[in-house]
Amino acid sequence: MDLRQSLEYAEYLKSLGWQIEKLGKEQVFIKKIPLLGNLIKIQRISSPIPFFEIEKLAKKYKAFQIIIEPALPAGRPALPQSPSTSSPPPGYKFLKSPFIPTKTLVKDIKGPEREIFDSFSKNKRRDIRIAEKNNLLIKEGSYENFYQLKREYLLKKFIFPIGTKKEIKLTCDAFKEKAKILVVEWEGKIVAGALLLFYNQTAYYWQAAASDKGKKLLAPTLIVWEAIKLAKKNHYESFDFEGVYDERFPENKSWLGFTHFKEGFRGKEILYPKPLVKNLLLTKITSGLFL
Repeated sequence: MDLRQSLEYAEYLKSLGWQIEKLGKEQVFIKKIPLLGNLIKIQRISSPIPFFEIEKLAKKYKAFQIIIEPALPAGRPALPQSPSTSSPPPGYKFLKSPFIPTKTLVKDIKGPEREIFDSFSKNKRRDIRIAEKNNLLIKEGSYENFYQLKREYLLKKFIFPIGTKKEIKLTCDAFKEKAKILVVEWEGKIVAGALLLFYNQTAYYWQAAASDKGKKLLAPTLIVWEAIKLAKKNHYESFDFEGVYDERFPENKSWLGFTHFKEGFRGKEILYPKPLVKNLLLTKITSGLFL
């Protein structure tokens, strides 16, 4: 089961004002949007997708929109499509801009530590060796100092970090001991950090940030290696890089930079089916025109 179907993730969304419903083993997230009504989203739902039950739930909550972001098909196909082609079911369209990653890299970390290191690209191995000589201190951090780093990182990209501090804190609060923040310190200043989440034998590289100095010191590369070692030490079996560039969504070209960074660690590519959306408000308005 994916992290986004975990009880901890549900607790996080509840703290942001979402209501939780169950469809069998799957969690459905519902939120009231002013002037529109309720939005329903289901993330990483397993196959086969229970469209009939979802429609009933949408009717119960008078939802104006349904968003379905499937997990990988298993057994019978989740949708009448492969992860990359074909058409959605009647009434649904492919979502033009996904809310969660539709493609990721997952690294198997069950083998010996040396074997994992040797599987990285030549450049990545070199960068780790250089970073280890840069007098960097890696330690556990708090959500406050990770937020300060993330804030600076976002502002340099001309992104105002509205709600970022709250999001980081509530994530840590919901996942408790399954959330860990690692930071890299250089000459008393934090230059890189990562928020890791742990669930169902997988460590997730959930969020990361680095200063310009940290990047020059190759701190982001070192922190990923330390995160992998930490996950392995705690008996986790895989490391999910939590999102890379998906060619099906070319508007997300800003992802290409960190995708190149992550690819050097040589994870296995995972491609999820395209997310689906059904706009019920438009259907109601259109139907009303003919009454």
